[in-house]
Amino acid sequence: MGSSKFNFWNIEARDTIKLDNNNRLTFGGEFRTDGRKDSSIDESSDQYSLFIHDELKLGEKLLLIPAVRYDHHDSFGSETSPNIGATYSFTEGSRLKANYGEGYRAPSISELYGTYSNPNLRPEKSKGYELSYEQEFGDDTAIKLTYFKNKKTDAIAMDYSLAPNYQYMNIEKSSSEGVEFEIKHDLGNGFTVIGNYDYLDAMNDKTNTRLNYSARNTYTAKLMWTEPVKQEWNITAWNKWYSDYRADSEDHSINTFNFVVNKRWGDKYRAYAGIDNLFDKKITSMRYSGRLWRVGAEMTF
Repeated sequence: MGSSKFNFWNIEARDTIKLDNNNRLTFGGEFRTDGRKDSSIDESSDQYSLFIHDELKLGEKLLLIPAVRYDHHDSFGSETSPNIGATYSFTEGSRLKANYGEGYRAPSISELYGTYSNPNLRPEKSKGYELSYEQEFGDDTAIKLTYFKNKKTDAIAMDYSLAPNYQYMNIEKSSSEGVEFEIKHDLGNGFTVIGNYDYLDAMNDKTNTRLNYSARNTYTAKLMWTEPVKQEWNITAWNKWYSDYRADSEDHSINTFNFVVNKRWGDKYRAYAGIDNLFDKKITSMRYSGRLWRVGAEMTF
């Protein structure tokens, strides 16, 4: 069997117009093409999207952000997804945020025709909301507490129960609910320390069982350094602990150490390199297969 060739292109353009001192309108579009070609398969798909969102300041304390996105896929048709967000500032360093949004994701070519593909996959749709409170203490410390709840129809996920013949599948009805807490402190000289705790209850609503490959508790400790003057260099190192990680109907725990180095050249160019799971931990049931290297570059027009 010959090798397979996958192609993926993504182009996005956006612009922001200041209508007045209290109103900024952002709009744009995106085009994606996805394909696979080998001796037995020659498949491709195109998807384009249009989006618009408005930042509307009502008085000194309230900010509203209504938005809408239109997606059209040449195989799965069209979908319109609305979103509405609001921020209320009690004081300069204290605010309450609320958001409701709907989402849509069509299966990719690799999910439909790749190694573990399923050509019968349906698009994934979601509805969710979140409520968060942010508080700043002076110029160097801030906390954030968030509650969220999401529901998905036909969520796309990997089914490992068919091992070794893994396959992507749709989960007919699923939901996730949880809380997130973050505390951030500026140490000075470019150093910032951040701590996070996430609690997640992810369920298959059809079977009333926990979703596989999700952690109920996640703890993150992060140290970040940004070059104080030009801010061209950034180095971030973090340790992440997962506990009550559900995999193959059993609970597991693991912690990994990771880091990434970023270099910027002005506002248009960025390059980065990093390592996830530096100490090469491997847990087969959690699909942790070892160290992962990441290298990339970005250019903004």
